[in-house]
Amino acid sequence: MRKDIMVDIETLGTGENATVFQISAMSFDIQTGDKHDSINLIGDIEKYSSLNVDGSTLKWWLNTDKELLTELLNKGTCNEYDLFEILHTWLLSQSETGDMKDVYLWGNGILFDNAKLQTNLNGCNDLKYPIYYKNDRDVRTILELASMKSGLSEDEIKASVTDENERKHDAFDDIAYQIRLIVKCYEILMNKEAE
Repeated sequence: MRKDIMVDIETLGTGENATVFQISAMSFDIQTGDKHDSINLIGDIEKYSSLNVDGSTLKWWLNTDKELLTELLNKGTCNEYDLFEILHTWLLSQSETGDMKDVYLWGNGILFDNAKLQTNLNGCNDLKYPIYYKNDRDVRTILELASMKSGLSEDEIKASVTDENERKHDAFDDIAYQIRLIVKCYEILMNKEAE
């Protein structure tokens, strides 16, 4: 049976090897929006063997939500290897067949979340990116298609699923929002929208 998973990461840079300090993922039903298993991992950057931080990202965090950055960095519990090992184990547990061909991983942009997870997982000696090569999915692409089909702007579609109680840039809140967005876009594309 198909298993869709939304993932979101928070980093201290935008480069290929940027330090990842939060990873959140949640499985969901794309047709109903029902949410299932979830994981929210926060690394303790004091335990990391090295950091890859860029000044522009650090400035962005400080100008966007320095309180959230402080809160997240102080909540961290594991080193970078443990962060990715726990994620890897969790992702493998989501497959009902064991070969991962039934698991689809959604990220917000084709070159960020999924790509950084792949780079980091493949960089761990005994771990490999477990997502089948055809099963990476992109939130921005489905949003653009739903906008084109519906005639609504992307901002209008986003506004229809926004929850003001969620904190932007906390990966766990971001995945909940992105799941609602995907489900809304799926409804538009499949002509399942309620009148």
